[in-house]
Amino acid sequence: MTKSPRWRSVLAPAAMAAALGAAALANAGTAYAQDHTTPHPPYPAPPAYPEHPAQPAYPEHPVKPEHPAKPAYPEHPAKPAYPEHPAKPAYPEHPAKPAYPAQPVKPSYPEHPAKPSYPAQPVKPAYPAQPVKPAYPAQPVKPAYPAQPVKPAYPAQPVKPAYPAQPVKPAYPAQPVKPAYPQQPVKPAYPAQPAYPAQPVKPAYPEHPAKPAYPQQPVKPAYPAQPVKPAYPDHPAKPAYPEHPVKPAYPAQPVKPAYPDHPAKPSYPDQPTKPHHSK
Repeated sequence: MTKSPRWRSVLAPAAMAAALGAAALANAGTAYAQDHTTPHPPYPAPPAYPEHPAQPAYPEHPVKPEHPAKPAYPEHPAKPAYPEHPAKPAYPEHPAKPAYPAQPVKPSYPEHPAKPSYPAQPVKPAYPAQPVKPAYPAQPVKPAYPAQPVKPAYPAQPVKPAYPAQPVKPAYPAQPVKPAYPQQPVKPAYPAQPAYPAQPVKPAYPEHPAKPAYPQQPVKPAYPAQPVKPAYPDHPAKPAYPEHPVKPAYPAQPVKPAYPDHPAKPSYPDQPTKPHHSK
């Protein structure tokens, strides 16, 4: 089978390009040697490169002219000295604090009375033959408690000295009178509001039907009578406590001095009346 002239015209340039590429790969070393005339020394010595030419020196920069001198600022005027503050009045000396009075001596507690000895216990009888139980022996009489010793009275408290009178505080100077505020302009009254129309009357709810009565509950039977509980035996009478000694009355406290009356507070000026809005 023979190819047409059309296929020959398409394949001819491709074949030529492939042949040129193969020739270039075959002669790659020859082309590289033509570009570099200086041959490389054998390994392992480094390759010999030509020396670089000396770099030319930069031209000197022209001298920059000096700036003109800056004019000096004029001197500021001297600041006037502040006036001296008035001397603050010295506080009055506080009065000396009085010494606390000596505490009274605490009285000693009275001696406790001797505890009475318990009486000898009666001999317990031997148990008789059962089932008869012997009667208990009579209890011995309990001795009466001795009378308590009288508690000594506390010594009288020393009188506390009165504090010295406080020095009078100097009065402050009178404050200047504050000027009154100017009269506020009268605000115009609002026009009268129109009356709202009357609300319609709400109809009444219909009556609810009567609720039927609950059926009668059956009568609950009464509980049977409880048996009578036997009474407890009477307790023996408790002996009365001895009377306590009368406690001495405390001495009367000294009357506290009354504080001086405070000065009357000045009344504030009346505020201007605010007009009411008309409905």
